Amino acid sequence: MTFRAPTPTPRLRRRAAGPIALAVAALLALTTGCGHESGPATKTAPATLAAGPQEIRLTPAWPTDGQAAMAIDGVPTPITSGTAKPTPTASVAKVMTAYAFLKAKPLTPGTPGPTFTISFEEAARYPDRVRRFESLTPVTPGEAFTQRRALEALMVVSANNIAHEIARWVDGGDAAFVARMNKTAQDLGMKDTLYTDPSGFDPTTVSTAADQVKLFTAAMRDPAFAGIAGVPSYTDSGKATKSNGNTLLGHDGVIAGKTGFTTPAGANLVFAAQRDLDGHKQLVIGAVMAQHKGNTAAAAVNASETLIQSVGTPST
Repeated sequence: MTFRAPTPTPRLRRRAAGPIALAVAALLALTTGCGHESGPATKTAPATLAAGPQEIRLTPAWPTDGQAAMAIDGVPTPITSGTAKPTPTASVAKVMTAYAFLKAKPLTPGTPGPTFTISFEEAARYPDRVRRFESLTPVTPGEAFTQRRALEALMVVSANNIAHEIARWVDGGDAAFVARMNKTAQDLGMKDTLYTDPSGFDPTTVSTAADQVKLFTAAMRDPAFAGIAGVPSYTDSGKATKSNGNTLLGHDGVIAGKTGFTTPAGANLVFAAQRDLDGHKQLVIGAVMAQHKGNTAAAAVNASETLIQSVGTPST
């Protein structure tokens, strides 16, 4: 794999600090060629970023297949690795579903928010969704879901049925809500992203690691989203508790994330981690996508763990 080191640029001004982490002024893009066969992570030539008078050098341990991206909160351009071709997102699409839900109906952190009910039609679809091997949470007609509980089901257990109900609660159905998702992506500068469904089960919902870093950076600035994306488990109406598929939570400074897996997509993960970079506490946002090894999200989780550990040290 060949990497191209960024060329020096003049000193840049510091950007204003964000609400979650200190922002830095500029991040020089580092791109690579197409993905390679699976193997050990590969380090790149260092990427340089400027934080006021400070310069921080990164040497990320990128996965050797698929694609990945990384940025720091407040920096608009991620550094990237692998192919930049749009790839199926799987359940990583639910980051946009949650973000659009919160933009339409803001939620005060720590509160349940408004209450919604499950439609008869969605409850009736449950057996068909099970047969399609979708990720779900049990629902019954008329069952009440607070906004917070719905978002936890969406982000923690990746419930496709809740994604479709959110579309109905916000815009009356999938078509209008998907249009909202795409408009939001456009507003965020996600030029290589197309949403065709609110859950990501549809393989025509595609994006890139760089675009997903842009989205997750924006979403993490909403305190309600940031809190829910870091919830470790979810208890359904039958009192069954399921753990978050993002097993990195609570380790190496990881505070939030969203996994995704389908056969067309492979394994995907977006994450946020608090890392100390040359003495500066920063919120590092990353995405690892199109990891076609195994039949769960584990390949992306493992590659992300290596990538995170290669950049700075954990910060609390």
